Amino acid sequence: MRNVFIPVMSLIVLLSISLFNNVSASENHNIVVEDGYARESIPGTTISSAYMTIKNTSASDIRLVSATSTVSDRIELHQHTMVDGLMRMRQRDNVDILANDSTVFQPSGFHLMIFNLKQPLKAKENIIITLHFDNESSVDVSYTVKGLKQKKHHHH
Repeated sequence: MRNVFIPVMSLIVLLSISLFNNVSASENHNIVVEDGYARESIPGTTISSAYMTIKNTSASDIRLVSATSTVSDRIELHQHTMVDGLMRMRQRDNVDILANDSTVFQPSGFHLMIFNLKQPLKAKENIIITLHFDNESSVDVSYTVKGLKQKKHHHH
């Protein structure tokens, strides 16, 4: 009887550890990033910007605290706001993503500013930016680089 008890206890401990690891590993599944794109860099400059929608499907608020990438050593969180009739851009320390809600990063709103690009971003390329959150989770996001010239709509 004693010989059976030890393997059963070992199995219970292993299953418990496995279950705990799956719970913490699945924290990232509560963060969904959609519609990610970056802007092609303007010739002669070393900056760009990136946009997306971040969905938080968890019951707890989370906070985006930073972003990193191999394309640049400096990516900042920014927000455009209207102040006294003027559009102003300010760096943010973080951006809240409320529980069961989403936050849109778009031109004239929240966005990622990418400084000191190691090489120019070209249309149709893909870059990876890792988003880091205050719950110590992170998400690698693929951003398609969109060209500077937008297609014009033809009216018939």
